[in-house]
Amino acid sequence: YSPAPPKVSKAISFSVEANTKVGRGGRTGAGKSSLITAFYRFVEAESGTIDIDGVDIAKIPLKSLRRSINSIPQNPTLFDGTIRSNLDPNDEFDDREIFRSMLKVNLIDQREFDMAINRESRSFSDYSTPKNFNVFNNLGNQVGENGSNFSQGQRQLLCLARSLLRARKILLIDEATASIDYDCDAKIQKTIRENLCDTTVLTIAHRLASVIDYDKIMLMDDGEIKEYNEPYLLLVDENSMFHQFCKKSGEWDSLFRLAKESYEARNS
Repeated sequence: YSPAPPKVSKAISFSVEANTKVGRGGRTGAGKSSLITAFYRFVEAESGTIDIDGVDIAKIPLKSLRRSINSIPQNPTLFDGTIRSNLDPNDEFDDREIFRSMLKVNLIDQREFDMAINRESRSFSDYSTPKNFNVFNNLGNQVGENGSNFSQGQRQLLCLARSLLRARKILLIDEATASIDYDCDAKIQKTIRENLCDTTVLTIAHRLASVIDYDKIMLMDDGEIKEYNEPYLLLVDENSMFHQFCKKSGEWDSLFRLAKESYEARNS
């Protein structure tokens, strides 16, 4: 409530090439989430511009801007309704497309996908026991308020499926894997690698392993960008902040190996 509060972001300048995956890290309060706020223009920039394909987003109508960007927040947003209404609230897609998005994020498997889109040949006895029943095989099944009848991981996977369905060119992820287990995190990262090749992804990272194979890593501190480079190049620099973070993580060997393999694959 101060009449002249300190700036959250200071003299930030960077560019991201199309279809690049950027992981952002830094301590709490470093300014990571403020970039997402700025992208959506929840807060207007006091100075400077954010350009997408050479267009200043301040000149784009808010509705058009926000419809052109997908996001997965730390706390997934789901509504009281059906699985279909949560994934496709504007009724734009057919069943096959919706089930396909859930297949990509492993909410259903290939067998369940085949049965779901061929219901006339479906044997409901296959789902007669709790062991085999999957609530996601029916788009009419209910979603409780805020997804209360699903686990945190399932809620995040539903949000990711919704993003895949809408197929926007920019995806912003705000520590979406911070509160889920490693297995679900691995599913999310696998989906990003395999299905978002034509999407620019900016991820606020909670786990270093989630973004170690990204194209770039951005480290922020006190509202400023301190480092911005390929993960492997930051790791081989013993003076870099990212090198120090990875050393302290207890996962140095695996992080270094993954970063090196990704670097060599991109530059081969």
